[in-house]
Amino acid sequence: MTPQEIAVGTRLELEMLGEDGKRIGNVQVSQLLEHQVDGTIVISAPISGTRLIYVPDGITIHLTFIDPVHGLLGFKAVVDSREYRGKVAVIVVRPDSEISKIQRRSHFRLDIVLEAAILPADDDGDEAETIAPLKAYTRNISGSGVCIISEKDFPKNTVLRMELGLTDGTQISTKGIVVRSQEVEARKGRNYELGIHFTDISPKDQDRLIRYIFQQQRLILKKDKENE
Repeated sequence: MTPQEIAVGTRLELEMLGEDGKRIGNVQVSQLLEHQVDGTIVISAPISGTRLIYVPDGITIHLTFIDPVHGLLGFKAVVDSREYRGKVAVIVVRPDSEISKIQRRSHFRLDIVLEAAILPADDDGDEAETIAPLKAYTRNISGSGVCIISEKDFPKNTVLRMELGLTDGTQISTKGIVVRSQEVEARKGRNYELGIHFTDISPKDQDRLIRYIFQQQRLILKKDKENE
């Protein structure tokens, strides 16, 4: 598969790269808009709220997308120019590498409230039989982790089993480790914001989760365009 074979309308994750190859700033959302005869492709300029994200000419970027057959794929490209097509800000990029399978588990983080149930696990990773699952909800989620709001605090390095209910009816089962715990204010008193990194999620559930996140991002992009 080549970049020219990616379908117009495909949702992209955009990362700007420094000279050392490391990411600069946050992962941004874009979309493939057009293929050009010279081999360049036109993508939407990333936006944060109502503000355009500045992507300088000549910078190397990494674009990631989901292919229905091959899963998570990515390639590098160099920014040729920034333009406007009517009122739409776009970026013209020149692919600079072959498309490759992405093995990393760091993905775009979607702000969304979903129902969750969390259950502490013992040191062997088995559920603690005497503790019932606790109801919670998500603040945001990605293919590699989740931020959960809980009435109960769990210290860093606690292993949790989680059931996540997506709005399309899909149930995701996973285990994760608490990497951050922070007390937050809530209507009914104090809650706890838990940053959790997935440590045990099946490839099937992870693919379902990533596809769901991409679908939600497409809906957001569509709504943003309708409101322009």
